[in-house]
Amino acid sequence: MPVMPASPAERPKMATKVAMALSLALCLAAAVFLAFPSPGSAQQVTQTMVALARAEDAHALGDNLTALNSIREAEEALWNSSPLGIRNVVFVTEQPEKYGFYSPKVGEDFTEDEPLILYCEPIGYTQPKGADGTYSISIVPSIHVINSQGQVLGGEPRPAETMAGHRSFVTEFMLVSTISIRGLPQGTYTLKLTLTDNNDPTKSVEVEKVFNWQPADVS
Repeated sequence: MPVMPASPAERPKMATKVAMALSLALCLAAAVFLAFPSPGSAQQVTQTMVALARAEDAHALGDNLTALNSIREAEEALWNSSPLGIRNVVFVTEQPEKYGFYSPKVGEDFTEDEPLILYCEPIGYTQPKGADGTYSISIVPSIHVINSQGQVLGGEPRPAETMAGHRSFVTEFMLVSTISIRGLPQGTYTLKLTLTDNNDPTKSVEVEKVFNWQPADVS
């Protein structure tokens, strides 16, 4: 079905909604700086607020391309001043081939012949821009299995997940960890995933996922 443009009567309402959204984004940018002050973050938040104000002005004039480009500029500055985070942390049924394309596993029950495949989407990672104008991403994952008594049963750091050579700032980056477990008794366990930003080691984040484990020979 084709998308119908907004009618003249609807345009003022849409403009008001966009202006309110941009004003809220300005407040969020300031809040991030206050909550997570760091060297250089004041400059990045200033860049964010200036870019959002420019987007609001451009939208009011009907220059949507400039508005969108300014929002993108604001997103980059706000992203770099934010702490490392993770969203959409889910067990999946198979190895995803690209960002956002995954099949969530139903439930948290696993058997010995079934690998644990954990999908997640990091946010707030640092992307330095090189002299050649390209960006780079480098995140080191570490995985540990913990039993119901809080004992760490095993785990290991893994090779850094990287992306380099892209000329556009990337906010869609996935991490997939596949874990094969052998020899554990039946029970409930916790999988702890730690991510560390290679480009800014002060940025790290942890997330935990509970799963139920059953050896293959248990009916």
